[in-house]
Amino acid sequence: MTPVPVSRRPAPDVARWCDEFEATCRARGVRVTPQRLAVYRALAEDLSHPTAEAVWARLRPRMPSLSPATVYRILESLDREGLVRRVSVTDGAGRFDANRGPHQHLVCRVCGRVRDVRDPTLTRVGLGRDAVRGFTVEELDIRIVGRCGRCRK
Repeated sequence: MTPVPVSRRPAPDVARWCDEFEATCRARGVRVTPQRLAVYRALAEDLSHPTAEAVWARLRPRMPSLSPATVYRILESLDREGLVRRVSVTDGAGRFDANRGPHQHLVCRVCGRVRDVRDPTLTRVGLGRDAVRGFTVEELDIRIVGRCGRCRK
């Protein structure tokens, strides 16, 4: 497993992701409003898998008329459209991830920190044919729960 460094995503990557987001939205007939783009950009920049409240707090200085409820609705709609991913955590708070590529999440049971990790063997976990008969598997969402280095001490 290779942990992804916890920091901000590099600006050129964010710009590319936002361009891809806009193109995907347009191809699917999803309106690209300034609010949606701002929410997506804030999420794409932040590798901490923020909550809707954290996204709103980050955008509030630039967009004072944007309400927390609007940010939450935008994130929910982007999740439904498959444009962002809801991350399961232990405290039940809704966390979101703009990274739709194959990866898993390390979740600290103590502090709640979430980190991306990529393990190709976990991406290709095979399910027996009988385990999912009559069910179409669309994605495999794996979270690995434990204690981060800071909380292990």
